[in-house]
Amino acid sequence: MIRPTGEGSPLVETALERSYGQALAVDIQALTIVRGDILDLPGLISAVRDNRVGRIIHLAAFLGEEVQRRPYSGVRLNLMGTANILEVARLEGVSRVVLASSGTVFLGSVTEGLQKIDETIQPNPLSIYAATKIGSEFLGRTYADRYGLAFVCVRYVGGLYGPTPVALKATRERAIQDMVRAAIKGVPAAIKWPYGPTEILYGKDAAKATVLAALKDKLQDRLFHIGNGQIVGGDEILEVLKKHFPESKIKLLKAEKPMPYPEASIASDFSRAREQLGYEPEYVLEQALLDYAATLKKVEEI
Repeated sequence: MIRPTGEGSPLVETALERSYGQALAVDIQALTIVRGDILDLPGLISAVRDNRVGRIIHLAAFLGEEVQRRPYSGVRLNLMGTANILEVARLEGVSRVVLASSGTVFLGSVTEGLQKIDETIQPNPLSIYAATKIGSEFLGRTYADRYGLAFVCVRYVGGLYGPTPVALKATRERAIQDMVRAAIKGVPAAIKWPYGPTEILYGKDAAKATVLAALKDKLQDRLFHIGNGQIVGGDEILEVLKKHFPESKIKLLKAEKPMPYPEASIASDFSRAREQLGYEPEYVLEQALLDYAATLKKVEEI
């Protein structure tokens, strides 16, 4: 939980947070970080109450591949974590909760002949992870209807990627980071790539849309797809990296997909987010990879 400082508990900062903060031009000293457990309801209540939190962005979850490895833990963390956040908001009068959800919730509805992917697509989860995300969406909507809680859901459409200190990266995220790191260093690398062309979303665009969803008032809807309208594959990523790092010696190897998802061959329609949130992606593939490389250079001192 992060909020502007001035009152409450002091900052607890790690070297890794400091490095990423500096690379992203974020003043870590201007924030207060309270570490805790999303499953600890009393601890959450204390953190919200002590810091007079007005709006919550709920990002805590096990990602898809981790839920596939540990389904019970994934269900417990993802669903009960969401229930705790909603209950804290209800008890403490938090004015809005924004849930980060996933485009995986509708991938079972991505069939041949589909013409459009927007907020009207029917949810049809194909994995336990996707089931926990659509379950979280329904919990939020039901709390909103029953208790008058302002609830907004942003679905990140396509695979998220970007330089982060998070250890549990999905296969595609790890592959992209390995590609960028190898390109910067100019070292040979054989990297497994399990996916065909699909939509991917840079973390800074996802973050911008999520903050807009937290701050924009008088929204007509409470579900927004967040994408960038660009379908890319591993070969396109490699082509961009070789353009800017011509000494790259990267080879992609075909690998099996780690998750039972079809690839969407059409880009998402995020016009609702554009119209109501004012969201417009800034980091299409080339801009995203250049920013990724610049950030890794700073953090890892390459």
